[in-house]
Amino acid sequence: MTSDAYHKRYVALEGQYGPPPHAHYAPHRHKAHRGSSGCGCGCGLCLRCCCCCFGCFRCCICIILIFIFLLVAIALALYYFLKPNIPSYNVESLDVKAFDIRDDNKIYSDIVVVVKAENPNEGIGLEYLDNKVNIMYSGSTLCSGHFPPFMQPQKNTTKVNVELKGESDFGTEMQDHLMKDQDAGKIPLLITVKVPIRIVIDDMIHLRRFVVKVNCSLVIDQLQPNKKPQILKKDFTYGVDF
Repeated sequence: MTSDAYHKRYVALEGQYGPPPHAHYAPHRHKAHRGSSGCGCGCGLCLRCCCCCFGCFRCCICIILIFIFLLVAIALALYYFLKPNIPSYNVESLDVKAFDIRDDNKIYSDIVVVVKAENPNEGIGLEYLDNKVNIMYSGSTLCSGHFPPFMQPQKNTTKVNVELKGESDFGTEMQDHLMKDQDAGKIPLLITVKVPIRIVIDDMIHLRRFVVKVNCSLVIDQLQPNKKPQILKKDFTYGVDF
């Protein structure tokens, strides 16, 4: 049998019974479909999202910085043009209307305190809101009260009459202590003031309020009803809560 005849017979048998078991064929390769990102895993899309988020974050940071800069610039401009000064306070006098020690070891007090408030600022008003004033002796509150809220205009001095009333325990030891101070002509008192204040610029712009605390340590010569004691010494301390 010639080689050509044998090859034709082999091809015919292969077509009828299939390829021999030991035959090998090269696998069919599929071309990868490339998207616009250059890979099929979506990494390019993730990169674009990250870049977009980072850009938004930078924009937010820039806006916040610009806002802070504007606030600082406005505050500096107001400080430069208004030149604010700290207001001053002083206790002018006391008027004792009642100071009665009763049989039940309680004391009833009615004392009027004249307070002078000075606002030296130009263009800045001070709005005094609900407040509380106390007079204390040897750690005990004798009387308390408040003054009516009011608006103090720019470059103004105002005198406020604050009437303080109260009834408190006043035991034998406290009475003996007071009698010794009366005899010595030196009675120490402490006046505490807590008042919220709001700054008003040009009667239009109302800024955030803050709380001013004033402690005035006084030494007076007497504490008798229907008499005005003389103030021998006074010291002030201030505190501010924002």
